[in-house]
Amino acid sequence: MRDIEGQFSGTPYLVSSEAASLARFSTVQEKAERSREKSISVQGRIATESQELFEPYVRAIRSRLVAESNRIEGYEWSYSQVAEVSLTYKELLEAPIGSLMQAVRQDPRVYEALGLYKAHQIADDWARASSRPHEYEIRSLHALITSGESHAGRYKAQGNEIGGTSLRTADPWDVSLKMRELSDWWQGCSVNPALEAAVVHAWLTHIHPFEDGNGRMARILANMALARNGFPPLLIQSGVDRGQYYDALAESDEGDLLPLYDLFVKILNRTVRLMAKPDYVRDIIKDRLLTTSRNRFNLWKPIPEIFFNSLSGELKRQGWSILLQGYPDLNSFALLEEGDAAGNSWFAKVLDRDRAPKWLLWYGFTSDRMRDLMGDMPRYPSIFTSIRDEDPSSVHPYRPFQPGGDFPDEIVLRPMERKPVLFRSGYEVDELDMATAARYMADALAS
Repeated sequence: MRDIEGQFSGTPYLVSSEAASLARFSTVQEKAERSREKSISVQGRIATESQELFEPYVRAIRSRLVAESNRIEGYEWSYSQVAEVSLTYKELLEAPIGSLMQAVRQDPRVYEALGLYKAHQIADDWARASSRPHEYEIRSLHALITSGESHAGRYKAQGNEIGGTSLRTADPWDVSLKMRELSDWWQGCSVNPALEAAVVHAWLTHIHPFEDGNGRMARILANMALARNGFPPLLIQSGVDRGQYYDALAESDEGDLLPLYDLFVKILNRTVRLMAKPDYVRDIIKDRLLTTSRNRFNLWKPIPEIFFNSLSGELKRQGWSILLQGYPDLNSFALLEEGDAAGNSWFAKVLDRDRAPKWLLWYGFTSDRMRDLMGDMPRYPSIFTSIRDEDPSSVHPYRPFQPGGDFPDEIVLRPMERKPVLFRSGYEVDELDMATAARYMADALAS
């Protein structure tokens, strides 16, 4: 316990002294170190790829980081749009910062992508030099992200809030001191790099030092902590990770960093698994990652949305409600097709009549039993159910649920089928139309 407490010395965070939390923290630490070792090995192989591929590969990865970070903040940028803009303004991105700002500040839409892209570029340079930014350098990155705004590079002058929460962020007159405390801790810390990234991200988010751009800054700094220590990019995907990401941040606001640390390691492990694929670099560059899955994915991706809307309507009739958490993207879909739990993600939370979370529906890979029962059908993602854990000492808010009766063990949604929904209960599989499946599932959840 003393060793764990020592890693949080000087930070606002602790890990519960409950045995379950301590055991989980140790497990996450071990996973983080294994992920780092594998990442170093994989990136060594990637570095030996043809030199002509290196520049477009870096551009592709950086474009993905920018697109997903902007989407989380509500700015609609696709990966291909960011990549196209970065190519169009390639010479400006290589020019002094002042030239870039002057050239594109009249086009706020373009700057949404280029400012963040350039900030990632600078952060990568610092990471390669094994530098950690000081307080004034963090402000300079913020000025780059929000150039043209009156608050660019300036700490907030008025109190602000984190949308959707009741969290009290730092008062304006305390920001400079708290940011100096964060910077001083970061300069001298020697914890696991994944834990370092989680602390820096959560701490800056909690302070909320700027009027706007705090989330994007937090993700840049987290990636800097990881890049200088051999980890892959922390690609928090807006469609797949958003719900769990916000939940984990909410826990960190209460001082418990373990959920965010756990999520970061899960995301890093997912990226390392994808990077380990033999044609990863070329697939990333050509934007055809796992092309054998793309057609199936494009056919499948509208089906979960239809199921969600149908289930929402049925639950509403019973006084219950459901909150969407996300849908798998192509990468996660491909991992689940291969039976890899690194593609798992949250689908939806189900709330009871008192608006209290009761169930979690989540995506996993198709079980061996389902495949045995259904033969050679494609491995579309399965939906499983967990129940809210009321034990306050539990590390995770939901625990596995053992279905019974009419409650399905597993749900599979299939495109281009007259009855697209499979309900598996034990060794029996029912093929249902969407409306019937939604009604049965709502009855089971609300019973």
